[in-house]
Amino acid sequence: MNQCFKERPHREYFFSKVSPPFLFIIGCLFFVSVFSIYADESGGIPDEIVIENKTYDVDRKAPVWFSHKEHAENYVDACDQCHHEYEDGKNVWKEDQPVKKCLVCHHPSKSEGKVKKLNVAFHKNCKSCHRNLAREGDTDAPFKQCTDCHEKH
Repeated sequence: MNQCFKERPHREYFFSKVSPPFLFIIGCLFFVSVFSIYADESGGIPDEIVIENKTYDVDRKAPVWFSHKEHAENYVDACDQCHHEYEDGKNVWKEDQPVKKCLVCHHPSKSEGKVKKLNVAFHKNCKSCHRNLAREGDTDAPFKQCTDCHEKH
C-alpha cells in the first residue's frame, strides 16, 4: 500500500496510549474554561468589591471594602454615575457595556492630562458623591475621616 494512503489510527489506539489521569485533567480544564466563559457572560455583579492600594507607590491606608450591591440598590440612580468611559469630555459608557478595571485608564501613580491618577480618581468620584449626599441630609455617607472608608479588617 502507498505510504500516502495509510489508514489513520483508530480512536481506540489513541485512547489506549493516553493515560486516564491525563484525560481527566483535560476534561476538567475544558469544563472550567466553558464554565468561566459562561460566568463572565452572565453579567454577574459582585456584592462587594475590595479597592486595594497594591499598585500605589506608597501603601498608606487600608483597603476600602465597598458594598457594590448596597450602593446599586440604595444610593445611585444609574450605573453611569460611577462607571464611565469618556470621549470628547462626555461619558459614553452604557449599562450593557462591560465595566473596565479602573487601572485600564487611571495610572496608579501619575495623572495624565485630564485622566487623574487612580487614588485621586477614586477619591473624586466617591467623596464628591458622599459630600452631595451629606448636603442632602444623609449622615451615613462618610467623606471626612479616612478611616470611615479605609477600615482595617
